[in-house]
Amino acid sequence: MFGYAPVRLFEVATVNRGVRVVKKQLLNDGYPVFQNALAPMGFHSEYNRNGEETYIISAGAAGEVGYSKDRFWAADDCLVFDNLKGVVNKFLYYTLLNQSDYLYRNVRKASIPRLSREVIEKTTILLPAEEKQREIVDVMDRFDRLCNDISDGLPAEIEARQKQYEYYRDKLLSFKEKKCV
Repeated sequence: MFGYAPVRLFEVATVNRGVRVVKKQLLNDGYPVFQNALAPMGFHSEYNRNGEETYIISAGAAGEVGYSKDRFWAADDCLVFDNLKGVVNKFLYYTLLNQSDYLYRNVRKASIPRLSREVIEKTTILLPAEEKQREIVDVMDRFDRLCNDISDGLPAEIEARQKQYEYYRDKLLSFKEKKCV
């Protein structure tokens, strides 16, 4: 596409399964626990991931791609990436989001949908130089803020357009009588 070499994930990262956590270990606050969905299933007093990390749900909401800026607990249906070689973690996140159709097509439909580690490891991505990856991440982060940040971006743009509309509406609909001589 851009002259970047395609690589399979197993060539640039190790895919690891999180560590099982049982319900009685869950708390009302602490570090979020990601298990079978992008929403935390609860909280834990400890963390096993340092944050700024990409993960994929392998059961339940199988194929969902997540990213956490903060420390978290990856449970056993949460696959995480270690030993990254030449790939920026947030770039990996955006790249895997772009591969969502492929991931969902490879989810085994059963009573509990599952996505295997092997499918993820064999996923092919295009890998530019790290500097280019960081540029792409910067653009994607700005776009994400424009679309989702409540104090910035799209909501602020909608408010500005509403004010512009009201201004021109008032100008167009305020008829002043002309005096005839």
